[in-house]
Amino acid sequence: MCSGIVAFTAVLQPPSGDGSDGFQSMGPYSSDTTIIYGNVITNIGDAYNSATGIFTAPVKGVYFFTFTTYSWVSSADIGVQLMKNTDEVVMVWENQDRGDNEDYASNSVVLQLKVGDRIYMSLPKGFYIAASSLHNLNTFTGYLLGQM
Repeated sequence: MCSGIVAFTAVLQPPSGDGSDGFQSMGPYSSDTTIIYGNVITNIGDAYNSATGIFTAPVKGVYFFTFTTYSWVSSADIGVQLMKNTDEVVMVWENQDRGDNEDYASNSVVLQLKVGDRIYMSLPKGFYIAASSLHNLNTFTGYLLGQM
């Protein structure tokens, strides 16, 4: 049982080689895909798994989660969704249909979790995002507000 702080922040890095400017698009995929934020900045309590991209609640409690996503594509759907177990909780979405093709989006949520609940980010089927090896543009953060 956790008796202290539970907190993590992780950053998305490109899954393979970068483009010449350090950026790479991710997607579209043929099904919803778990986003693996592999560059861990903080992981107090070791509840975030950087190999799977999944946070697993170590204690029953109230948690805060926030994420920021970046995209650099044109004429495409961009966005991500925060999942609890297999259910979408919150999402950001935009259809890129104009000349300005760079966008950021953020969302946050407070959730009551039980031990073993899994929280992760998903790239919906057919959607795009972009990642950079030069900048920490896409972040996923969570922390325990209080045990119950």
